[in-house]
Amino acid sequence: MLEYRMGRVTEILERRNGVTEVLLDIDHPVKKAINYDDITGSISKGDLLYLNTTAASLGLGTGGYHFVVINCSHKEHSMSPGGHGMKVRYTPFQVKVPYAEEEIQSAKELYNSKLNLKKKLICFGELHSMIPPLCAYFKYHCPRLRICYIMTDQGALPLKLSRNIDFLKKHNLVDSVITIGNAFGGDYECVNIYTGLQTAAWVDESDIILVSMGPGIVGTGTRYGFSGLEMGFYIDLAIRSGGQCCYIPRISFAEGRQRHFGLSHHSITMLTEIVQSSVLVTLPILQKKQIQIIYKQLHENKVLSRHRLCIADGSSIREVMEYYRLNITTMGRGIKDDPAFFLGIGAAAKKSLALFYRLDRL
Repeated sequence: MLEYRMGRVTEILERRNGVTEVLLDIDHPVKKAINYDDITGSISKGDLLYLNTTAASLGLGTGGYHFVVINCSHKEHSMSPGGHGMKVRYTPFQVKVPYAEEEIQSAKELYNSKLNLKKKLICFGELHSMIPPLCAYFKYHCPRLRICYIMTDQGALPLKLSRNIDFLKKHNLVDSVITIGNAFGGDYECVNIYTGLQTAAWVDESDIILVSMGPGIVGTGTRYGFSGLEMGFYIDLAIRSGGQCCYIPRISFAEGRQRHFGLSHHSITMLTEIVQSSVLVTLPILQKKQIQIIYKQLHENKVLSRHRLCIADGSSIREVMEYYRLNITTMGRGIKDDPAFFLGIGAAAKKSLALFYRLDRL
C-alpha cells in the first residue's frame, strides 16, 4: 500500500525545467517535495497538497523527497495537445506521449525493418551517474560528435527528475534523449529498446549512443535481483544488430558493502551469466593492490575467457570534470571519495573513442 500525507507549501526552493522543489509544513521528518508541473500543474506558496510519502518514510530514493499527487488548488486539468500513446499505463498517473514509431511518418519503413546499427558506437552502463562524465569526456575531446542518451525505465521514470540530464542539456553536452518503455520526457518517446536504438541510429543520426537507466537503481542484495540486469540483454541485442559495444564496469574501492567492493557483483553477474556475446570491457589503471583484486574477481568468475578485456588510462576524466564543473556523485561519493569509479568511466570513454575512430592503440 501507498502512504499519503497532506502538507502545505511554505517555500518554493527551486524551479527547473518542469520540476518544482518545495518546502513543506507537514507532519513528517522529510520536509521537501517534488512537483512535476506537467503532471500535477503549477505550484505556489500556500498550496495544500496530497503527497506520496512512501519512499521517504522507508528511507529510500535519491535525495529524500515526497512527491505531489494532487494540488488542491487545481480542481481540473485540460489535456495538452499532441500524442496518442500512453506510458505508466493503467495507473492514476498514466501520461500521454507522442511515440516516435507512430508520429514520425518518414520513419515508418524503418520501424518495420530489422534493426541495423551500422557499426554505431554504443556504451552501456548500469548507473545513471555514469552518463554525465561520459558525455563530458566525449564532448571535451570531440565537440562535434552527436551524442544520444537512451534512458530505460528501470530507474526513475520521469526524465525531468534528473539534474544530471538538465545540466548536460544546458551545457550542450548531450544532443538528444530517448525515453523508452515507461520512462518519459525525452526528445523522442519510444516503446522499447529495439525502436529506441533504431531512432538513435537512423532518425537522430547519433555518432555515439549511451544506454542506461534513470536515477535510482533497484538492488535487493541478491545475485539477480537488480534493475541494472537489463543491460546484459541490451548488449547482446546491440552486438547482434551490428553495433560496436562497450560495457562500463562498476568499480569502487570506497564501497562499504563487500558485494560492490572492487568489481561490483552486478558487473560480474552480467558478464558471466547474462551477456552471451563477447563485449569490450575496459579497466582503468589503478593502484597495484586494487588491480590485483579486480583481476582475481575476473579470474575466479571466468570473465577473461568470455570477453575482450583491455586497460586504459582514465585519469583525464578529472580534467574533464573540472573543466565543465561537473559535480557528480555516485552513491553519495564524488571523484575525491571514490576515484576508481570515475577512472573506470574515463578509461571506458578513452577506449570507446579509439574504437570510434578505428585506432589500434589508445
